[in-house]
Order: sequence, then C-alpha cells, then structure tokens
Amino acid sequence: MTGKPAELPPEEMVAWRRRALEQQLPAAGFPAGSGTPSLVYLWVTMCLAAAIVLGFAVNHQRGVPPAVVDSQRDNVSKVATSTRMTIQHSVEELDQRVSTRAPGTPDPELLKQAVGDGATWNGATIMETASRRPVATLGPQLPLEQLPPTLPANVFPVSTADGPALVRSIALDQSRTLLAMQPLNVDELRLNPKARQGVFVLTPDGKSTLMQGVSAVDEVHLPVVFGELAQSDSSEGHPIRVTEWQDRQLVVSSAPVGNTGVTLATLIVADEAGGTSAVRGLLLGLTLLALAVPSFLLMRLALVRPVRSLLEQAKANASGAAPAKRHPLRIAEAHRIAQALAFTSGDTSSASSPRTRWRWRWRPTVTQALAVATVVALLWPAAAVATALGAPKPSIPDQLVKDEESRAEAASTMMGKALNNGLQTVIRVSQTAESSDPAQLTPLLKHELADKQRFRSLYLMDSSGSVISSAGREPLRKEPLRGEAGIDLDDKTARVPVVYAFRVGANGVATVGEYNIDYLLGMLREVDGQARIVDEDLRTVFDSEGFRAFEELEGSARGAAAEALKGGTVGRAETPGGGAALIAAAGLNKPNTVAPLKWSLVVEQDLAGLRLPQSDGRRWTLLVAGAATGVVLLSQVWQYYVFARPLRRLATEADRIRGGSVETPIPPQRHDDIGELAMCLEVCRQARHTGSDRLGGVPRIRGTEDDPTVVLPEVPPPASPERVAPPTVYRGGHQSAGRDEGD
Repeated sequence: MTGKPAELPPEEMVAWRRRALEQQLPAAGFPAGSGTPSLVYLWVTMCLAAAIVLGFAVNHQRGVPPAVVDSQRDNVSKVATSTRMTIQHSVEELDQRVSTRAPGTPDPELLKQAVGDGATWNGATIMETASRRPVATLGPQLPLEQLPPTLPANVFPVSTADGPALVRSIALDQSRTLLAMQPLNVDELRLNPKARQGVFVLTPDGKSTLMQGVSAVDEVHLPVVFGELAQSDSSEGHPIRVTEWQDRQLVVSSAPVGNTGVTLATLIVADEAGGTSAVRGLLLGLTLLALAVPSFLLMRLALVRPVRSLLEQAKANASGAAPAKRHPLRIAEAHRIAQALAFTSGDTSSASSPRTRWRWRWRPTVTQALAVATVVALLWPAAAVATALGAPKPSIPDQLVKDEESRAEAASTMMGKALNNGLQTVIRVSQTAESSDPAQLTPLLKHELADKQRFRSLYLMDSSGSVISSAGREPLRKEPLRGEAGIDLDDKTARVPVVYAFRVGANGVATVGEYNIDYLLGMLREVDGQARIVDEDLRTVFDSEGFRAFEELEGSARGAAAEALKGGTVGRAETPGGGAALIAAAGLNKPNTVAPLKWSLVVEQDLAGLRLPQSDGRRWTLLVAGAATGVVLLSQVWQYYVFARPLRRLATEADRIRGGSVETPIPPQRHDDIGELAMCLEVCRQARHTGSDRLGGVPRIRGTEDDPTVVLPEVPPPASPERVAPPTVYRGGHQSAGRDEGD
C-alpha cells in the first residue's frame, strides 16, 4: 500500500485507514496478550482447587493408616538385613576353616573343624559330587533329596523336621563336596501381643514356618495370605480386609534375606482409622476459588481492561475517526496515555476537562493495582498454611510405638553385628600374625580390606606403637595397645570418631582395624527416621542426618537415650512437655563383644513425614498452598515485567506528547497489545506533527526500540504543481516513505 485512494467519502476513508492500520499492527497471539497471565492464573488455580478436593476425597475411606504398613515393611526389611549379616558372618567363618585346613586332613577331622562347637553349623556331610553319595557325616543328617540339581555358590534353604535350615556347599576337589547345615534363626523381635503379631519364614517350596509370636489366621489360610511373596526380590507390605472382622484388617509385610532364597514375613492385626475429611477438602477448594476470582477480576481491571479500552480509542484516533465520548480510565498510566491521544486528536472535551481532573485527581498505577490483586490472591495460601501448621499433631497409634521400638532394637543389633564381624576379621588376621612374619602380611591385609569394605585401614603395630605393615588409608591413631581384644572408641586422636577393633597377639603384635565411618553411617541411614548413636556421656558419635562429633544430645531424645543406657528398649509417643513424638532407644549390647562400648542408639521420626490421615491432609494442604503461591508470583511477575513496565514507559512518552513535544518519534515496543498501543500513539503523534496524511493508511516498518532512527530533511518542492514525493527515511537498515519516521 503506497498511498490512499483518491477522493473517498469521510466514512469510507476512515474505514480504509482502519483496515490498513490493522494490517500493519502486530498480532497479539497466545501468550503475548495482556490478558494471558490472568487467564493462566485462573486456569491453574481451578486445577489446584480440583486437585485438593480430589486429594482429600481419595484418602477419605477408612483403613489401616499407611504409616503402619510402611513401618511393618521397614521393620521386616531391617530384620532380614540383620539375618543376612549373621548368615554372611557364619559363611565367612566356615570358608576360613575349610580354606586353612592342613593338606591331607582326614574327612572326619575336617567335619569337626567345619562344625566347630556346633553353635552355628550343627551338621556337615562330605559327598561324592557326581553320585551324591555321602562319604562322611557329622551331626544331623542332611536332606540330600532336597538338593538342587546344580549346587549354588551361595547358601540355599532346605526344610527339616526341626524347621527351615540353610546349607552351604564347598567344593573340596573335583570329586568331593562339603555340605554344612545350620538352622535358620531370626533375631528376637519386640512383638505386640495385642496385634497378634507373628514372624514367619517362607521358603521357595511354598512352606511357611512360624518363628516368633502367634499366627493371626488359621494355618490353612496362610498360603493365600502370603501368596507369591516367597518369589519376590523386594520388600512388600499391604493390608488385607477380612470379611469377618469389624474395623480391623490383616497387614502382611515381607522382605527377602539377601540371595539365600529365604523370605521373612510378619502378620499383624491392625485397627482401621478414618481417612482425610472430604468436606474439608471441598471447603478448601471452594475458598481457594472464592479468593481467586476477585484476584482475577482485579488483574483484569488493573491491566487488561484499561489496555483494551485504550487500544480501541487509539485505533480510532489513528484512523482519523471523529472523537467519540471518552470513558474515564481509573488507572494512572492509561489515563495519561488517553490524555495524549485526546491532545493529538484535538479533543479536550473529556479526558482533560477540569471536572474530570477534579473527580479523578488520584488514580492508582497499574503496579499498585496488581499489588492489591497479589495480596488478595495470597490470602488463601497464607490462611491455609497457618491453619495446617496450627492444627494439633496427629495421635500416634500404639502399633507405631511398638514398631519404633523394634526398629531401634533391629538397628542396634545390626550395628552390633557389623562391629563384631569386624572384630572377628581382626582376630583372624591376628592369629595369622602369631604364626608368621607380621611384616609379610600386607597382601592379606589388602585382601581383607578390599573384600569387606568395613575398614578404612587395617594394620599391624608393635608394642611401641610403630606400624609394621598396613593396608588402606593412613592410620588415625598410633598409640600402643594394651589388653587382649575388643572394640573401642578414640575421641582424642582426631576430630572425627575413631572406632576400631583390635587384638594383641601373644607375640606382642597388635592387629588394628579402624572402621570406615561411611560404612557405619550407611547402616544408620537405612533406618527409617533420624538414627543417632550416643556414648555413655550422651555425646553424639554418629548421626544419620549429619552431625558434629561428640556434640551433646539435646531435645526429647536425650531422656530416651539415657534410659536405654541402663538396659532394655524405650519407646515414647510424646515429649516431656506433652507434645506428640515418636522416639525409641535401645542399648547397643548385642552381641556381647560390643557391650563394653556403652552406646545407645536412638531413632526419632518426623511426624510430618508419617503417612497418617491427619498428616496426609496437612501435607496436601501445604503442597497446594505452595503451588498456589508459585502461580500467583509467576503471573504477577509476568504481568509486571512484560506489560506493566512497558505501559509505564509508554505513559512517559505520552506525558511528553501531552506537554506539546511531538517532534521525537515513539520507539517501537513489543509485538503485543502494548506494542499496538505504542504504534497507534506514534501514528497520532505523526498526524499531529505533520498532518492527516500520516494517519493509518501510510505504510510503516516494524522493529524494536533499539533500532536507530534518523529523520532526513525535507526535499525542496519542485516548480511543477505535481504531487511532491515524501522523503525516504532509513531506519534499522530499511526504508519507507514519509516526512518523519515512526512505527
């Protein structure tokens, strides 16, 4: 379009200019429009309201609290881990006895060495590998008919008249195999008799054996209850509804014992509890919408409505339409731009009249109006957070307290076994050092260190404290040792706890293994909750959530730890001040080798993390409140930086025009409705400065406000009466026709 049609009626001329102007203005498609942020806010808030209603409704049904199911699954998993460690230690001892046998040892003597005192391995058989014919036997007869076709490299389960047992196979040579059997034992657990709790061992042949407690259901129903748990390779837990029971359900949990093929399972009868309140969820959703709608309307009144009203007025002015009645604009920036448009069109009847100035002397800025919308929108998240945090703590079911005590005992036993296994390794190395040259044992030290990963360093030292041979990292302590064997804590040599196992041999050479702190902390971190080990002075030795060594134990856990040091296990469901809590402590006294440490293990649960109905509702409320806050802040930042600031800059340009300065072009803005408004204002400025020829029909270029703009001088008119061609304006590397340049 290079010019306007010749001699059109005024109405058609305005329509033609309007069409030409619309073709040159930027299209404000999603997400460029000024109304997009408020719409996005409203849509997302509606989704959040639906989410909170749905979240409360899903957990509305009565049932066993998920925290009880989680606790049972965690406990049986810890017991399975402790059982695996016991089996692993016994296998290491057996392998050591067989590998260190003298050449040519008679079979009966080898069986005696393998069985030892019979405390762990109570029976052994040497058989011909090919025919599986027993050659020598000691102790109870092994069920050879239950042996798998291919003997596995690890232990495998068998069923005997006395219950399940584990068998370890060791190839003595190409024709003979040693089979050693031990009964499968489970650490003694703190059971809840009121819940009819029972511990079972499941074997791959489908049999279940009650090891501790009682069975909550008849034996005939056990195959259905346990189902395929024996074949599962991960811990599981779920409730089972029994038709004959009212307000109670059966909870079954299981965990595999390493790769032995054995699975531990527990059964309890748990009470049902009410779920989350669906009415409360509906109320929260409705109140969220009730405050979101006014905030949305305020956003529209603060930004969208003034911009759209102003844009329609600006398009009419830029098309040369006759001034119409101007509606007062209640936003300061929009009012200032409207005054500039009225000035460029020569209309002073409304926007700048004295009466209008008196009635609307003060108008809020778009930033102030959006701030009010933000405050209204944030009222619901603030009230929801205050209500959730101010609600009383949930009551703790008795079963969770019992489970916490079991968890503390299991963690204590597991830690004790890990320390004892390290001591046994040190004793084996020390016994070897008594019968050989200690300076030549570095390869053995490296082997033990790499194989077990429980030590940071393993070394031999003489009576003066000098290291003879070592493996691993630099020893932290180099003081001479006295006594025979044991486990001790050095709290003076380094800034970190130095826990070490030692044995002083008959030749005066001491074998020392300094435990790897990360190894010990790794076991604590497997415990559900915050687990801490404290010494007899109630100083922190280890903490699963990070700690400063030997810091005084504070808080509600201090009393439980002090009581557990006297012996036994302590469980508490409330703090000394009467608040809700879930704390359990157990003394570290199993096996007997760790009792001299006088340590106590404390486990403390974060009540907010428990999957109780009250906690679920509180957690869901806080989650939605956080999401709602994020949506509000995102939409307001979006509106402020993308629309409010450009509108404020445009109002500054409008003030300059209203002051009578129409020589400086208005730089182009964004390609949205603010950009449209800027282009229309520039058209009006050009028309005010040059004449009506610069109205909507003149072609213009788009660009950005950073593009340089140069206005060239007018070309002198020629002598002929022909129409004078407008000068050429170069802007940002483009050119267009016109006396001065704008967008």
